[in-house]
Amino acid sequence: MSIADEWDRTALREGASVAAMIAVPLTLIARFAFDQGRSSGWATILALGSFFGFVLGAGVAAWRQTKGTPLTHALVTAIGVFLGAQFVFVLVRLLQGEIIRWGKISVSLAFTVGAGLLGGFLGSFLQRKGVTPYR
Repeated sequence: MSIADEWDRTALREGASVAAMIAVPLTLIARFAFDQGRSSGWATILALGSFFGFVLGAGVAAWRQTKGTPLTHALVTAIGVFLGAQFVFVLVRLLQGEIIRWGKISVSLAFTVGAGLLGGFLGSFLQRKGVTPYR
């Protein structure tokens, strides 16, 4: 069995699509609000929305996968989407000559891993309860 056989690519793609559609735009807007130094509560609400997007995307990947590895699929989905988005965000900042805040990125990655785990547990729970996704 090859490594490629261990992944349910459809589940990863579906989970990543959900995470990218919800979490990435909210992350971008929240990052803009944080970077502008605004003290409104919107940045926090948007960051929580982004966290929810990663949970939901990871949960979809965990729930839809058929390989028996829901947590792995959830983590790969959440971390993969996060790293892809951060690569673009960092590249844009570099091109604009702005400071890269590696500490913020590291903390955000830690929260994303937590979101991936939570989504993985939720997707796994749905599978164990016999709730099957539409195929």
